[in-house]
Amino acid sequence: MDFKNWLLDFISSLVIIFRRYLSLVFTPYKTMRKISLEEDWLQVYIVAGFITLYFYVRSFWIKLPFAPWLYILLFILDFAFTVVFFYLIGFILNKQTSWNSLIFTLSYSLYPTITWFLANSIFYILIPPPRTFSLLGRAFSIFFLTFSLSLLFWKIILVYLAIRFSTKLNFFSILYLILLYLLFFIPLLYAMYLFGFTLIPFI
Repeated sequence: MDFKNWLLDFISSLVIIFRRYLSLVFTPYKTMRKISLEEDWLQVYIVAGFITLYFYVRSFWIKLPFAPWLYILLFILDFAFTVVFFYLIGFILNKQTSWNSLIFTLSYSLYPTITWFLANSIFYILIPPPRTFSLLGRAFSIFFLTFSLSLLFWKIILVYLAIRFSTKLNFFSILYLILLYLLFFIPLLYAMYLFGFTLIPFI
């Protein structure tokens, strides 16, 4: 493949990624179903590229406790662990579980997390801490809390749909799978917090 064709494929994948951002907001079920059948791996690489770029750009305007590459490495390990976990347990429960589908759907389920970290960085620059208890300060706190809860709700929906379409399991099996995952995830999250890795965009 020459450079011109690669560039066209890259632009095409990039357009799809941005279009699906809004689609996952308004029609998450329909969009995630399409993503579960996706075979364009360039989209996964682009999403990973955005996350890599985020850590490096953030390190320029906000001092990070550790080097950006260490955050990226931990993110890769976290994502790999999540995919392998859901695939292995999902495959035990249902042999139709798809490895490729899990990678694509869980990659797109990162959208709420990426959005939150980008917004948090922008707010950090525009309204740096410490923030006062004035009327405007309280209004911003309420806004940010509402914004964060909305993204969390969106995240839960996307993760559920990602597992649903990739494993073909029913609601209660998926709930069991998620609860089992949290048994491993929460201690890991707490350990990362203790070591200062609070910026890892966990799944």
